Amino acid sequence: MAAPFALVVLTAAWLFLGATVVRDVVVWCALGVLAVCVVILGAAVVRDGGRSRREAYRRAVRAASGAVGRGEGAMPASLGGAGRLSVRAVSVLVAVPALLALWVSVGAADARGSGTSAVLAEEGAVIERLPIARIENEVAEGSSPRADATADFTVSLPSVSGGDGVPASFEATTNRRQEVGAELYVAYVPERPELGAVGDDQRGDVERQLDGRAVEVGTGWVIAGFWVLVTLGLVAGWLTGSTRRRARIVGPGWRALRVTVTGAGEHVDAPPAGGASAADERKRRENTRRLKGLVLQGRDMEDTEVPFHSQMSSEVAGHVLRGSHAWLLWDPRRRRGRDIQADLVGDDGWQLPGAVPVAVAERTVKAGHTRPAQPDPQRRVRLLDLGAGWLTTASLSVLLTWAVSLGCLAALLLIPDAGGWRPWTAAAGLLAPVLGFLVQGTPREDDDGTS
Repeated sequence: MAAPFALVVLTAAWLFLGATVVRDVVVWCALGVLAVCVVILGAAVVRDGGRSRREAYRRAVRAASGAVGRGEGAMPASLGGAGRLSVRAVSVLVAVPALLALWVSVGAADARGSGTSAVLAEEGAVIERLPIARIENEVAEGSSPRADATADFTVSLPSVSGGDGVPASFEATTNRRQEVGAELYVAYVPERPELGAVGDDQRGDVERQLDGRAVEVGTGWVIAGFWVLVTLGLVAGWLTGSTRRRARIVGPGWRALRVTVTGAGEHVDAPPAGGASAADERKRRENTRRLKGLVLQGRDMEDTEVPFHSQMSSEVAGHVLRGSHAWLLWDPRRRRGRDIQADLVGDDGWQLPGAVPVAVAERTVKAGHTRPAQPDPQRRVRLLDLGAGWLTTASLSVLLTWAVSLGCLAALLLIPDAGGWRPWTAAAGLLAPVLGFLVQGTPREDDDGTS
């Protein structure tokens, strides 16, 4: 849970704070938190790594089974909440784009010479207007002379010995297209022109680079807006998720269906047929859902199957839970979109939160297959957490690549240098996690091919 927050703080510090003691403290703290997360993941890999997802699910079922109860067919009087599953999912969804955003930010800053600007700032650079000697690789946003353009500029820095100038090249994005002979604001160290230079057509942008800030204030507001939109989208997805719910008390208004888990499959949830026009048929196709989940066989329902989808790998869970006898419990008033929140409670004592399509639930009740819930106060169940397998099945290759990525990131942030190692280090740190997941990004397969 700490990793997403550390990544966000680190990104904000790198983008918006200058090269001050505050930023150094924030960067060190954030890197320390990320290092702790890698150590925790390493401990999990050493202890439980290499396990297949099916093995992890079997262990989860065994851990959740054996709860206190009176008889195998007893219904629980209370059900646990399912917030932890969604919180974990949101954490992963935040961590991945945050890490990518951080690397993109560092890369963008480095492309503008962040390593060079850090060295120049430490050596006491001055800012002067110097003429452009050469322009290469210009990319303009339009054909107008006033269009913004990005190019590699070369200027001639005054030599300490008084001879020919020392050429220095840098990349800059200017507010209009430049020509050879035009002047730019250039920061360099007069006593050491070999350190290079950074420049721009706006003095404020040069000062920003020397100060250590990667983006302009205006660009920062745009980035902040994107973060707000992404955060709102994630929060909305979390609030409307089919499995997120609080702990509940099973009351007399609940419906209960005795079922047996027969495996996993796909259910096509299509709205009832409307008119015969092409528009009605197109709308019906657009509103048709394909839901992957467990397949439940109700008592005295040999010709009807009940789909149950939840936050898990349904194919693997179908193999692990096949043949389990359970109660399917739901409150008809608790609807979320086209689903009814439901809980599958196994006779062994586990509880799996999920959802059932409204049409299927109403059809089952109308057919008389359900009955009012009759909870037993002595019955206890434990939440079956089938979403935690990503940690127990993490591979050594994934761990090592995350450690490499973290090391490269720390080197780029903490070592002020303009050397040619920076692009290679950035490439290694960015590609290392991708390579790790390609090698073994998903749990290994079992003998029968089920991951």
